[in-house]
Amino acid sequence: MELRADYENDAGSVSREQYRASYQPRYRLNDGVFTYGRVQFEKDEIQGFRDRYSLSGGLGYRVVTRPKMTLALQLGPALRRTLFLAEPARTEWSALTSLDFDWKITDTLRFTQNASGYAGSDNNTFTTLTGIEAGMAKGLKAKLSYSFEHETAPPQGALRTDTISRFSLVYGF
Repeated sequence: MELRADYENDAGSVSREQYRASYQPRYRLNDGVFTYGRVQFEKDEIQGFRDRYSLSGGLGYRVVTRPKMTLALQLGPALRRTLFLAEPARTEWSALTSLDFDWKITDTLRFTQNASGYAGSDNNTFTTLTGIEAGMAKGLKAKLSYSFEHETAPPQGALRTDTISRFSLVYGF
């Protein structure tokens, strides 16, 4: 499960308001092969939509499964419903592809790369999240990440590409 909220208010003007919630269970079929299902909600008025719901399912394969490194790829059909700010709502079929890479470089240093792409008839959406985590104390980590989101055909006046870099402190229970 992933929950993410970005909100920024600069001198009384909202310059960023982005929310995302997703859930993606996996079911292992055999060595390396799995099925998945994904349900996702997004809100990002900077990119021109009030709400977007996505539902997908398909197959995945763990390309690399080493003790300190994993790489999984997945592919499947997706149904997306988007409520735009200035255009009529649209429902479309698309294909979802994604990549999930995790590399434990040392006992205290970890690199992650998550990328996904929805390819549809009217619009394509590509997202990546790259991060590096460094353990600082028991349960406490520092994380530096870079997020890139791109819409190939956003509504008129909406932002085509949105990026954000962040430094976070993460505490695990």
